[in-house]
Amino acid sequence: MDRKRGQAGGVLVLVLLGIVVLAAAGGWNYHRNFEAEQRAASARPLHGYSTGDLEALADAYRQEIAAHAARYASQKTKRSEARDRAYFDEQVHEFENVQKHSSRVREAGAELSVREADLARIEAELRARGGVESDLDRQLRLLFTF
Repeated sequence: MDRKRGQAGGVLVLVLLGIVVLAAAGGWNYHRNFEAEQRAASARPLHGYSTGDLEALADAYRQEIAAHAARYASQKTKRSEARDRAYFDEQVHEFENVQKHSSRVREAGAELSVREADLARIEAELRARGGVESDLDRQLRLLFTF
């Protein structure tokens, strides 16, 4: 009988040791995944904003992009040609007019590109957040993902 108790006690110790090792490994893995998640989130400049705020900001940028795109298209369709002038100062003035028009077109295109890049960053942040994950799902993902 004592021998059976000794064997049962040995098995119990092994089971408890196994549980302790599994708990320690799970805790280490959870901490490792949590740190990686924090590093990834801090690398995203918009991670501090709420999802609702980001969606509202994205909508505002889409409206602004539409306005800038219309302005850029209208600037781009206007043709500006230097006319032949008899005097040098008139030719210089024509050249300046064409150059100003070209600058306005480039500035409008640059503003549009900046807005589009900002919108792309906002949409990337929204994609990175993915779907709504429950707390339990997040905890299990952090615990069991290797």
